Amino acid sequence: MCKTRAVDLQIRTISGDEWRLWRSLRLRAVEDAPDSFRSTLGEESAEADEWWRDLIGRTAEHPRGLLLVAEVDADPVGMLFGRLDDNSELLDIGAMWVDPFIRRKGIGRRLVAAAMEWARAAGATSAELWVTLGNDAAERLYESAGFEATSNVEPLREGSELSVVKMVAPI
Repeated sequence: MCKTRAVDLQIRTISGDEWRLWRSLRLRAVEDAPDSFRSTLGEESAEADEWWRDLIGRTAEHPRGLLLVAEVDADPVGMLFGRLDDNSELLDIGAMWVDPFIRRKGIGRRLVAAAMEWARAAGATSAELWVTLGNDAAERLYESAGFEATSNVEPLREGSELSVVKMVAPI
């Protein structure tokens, strides 16, 4: 009989000092799933360290910003960005990604749940995100978290033949 080793999954927020960790995850994500992100690997990998340090520092320290990292046995394997609107009523989710070698283990669902819980505690009543049409696995994940597609569809990025659809959910 084969025994499966339990993994230690931790979902945690990161500080501005961990900008290198976020940059590393983000570049892995955009390389792995280029059709899931509005920016390209070329654009993001060209950004200077100062740009990343400033972006992550401002987001991590902002009271309405959230940067989550999923770690399995202390190895970073996933990420999610969240931001509350000015009234802290709407959560905008983005930069969602889980390493393909560990997908379908509930990590994405846990990242979304952690963001929704954070937003609920801040008084948010709804959440939104954008997903590339045809990314059936991502759509199923978000639907399992209560999101529904809207009629709001737009190009993934300028010049792209792909489209993204806005999904919304109550919190």
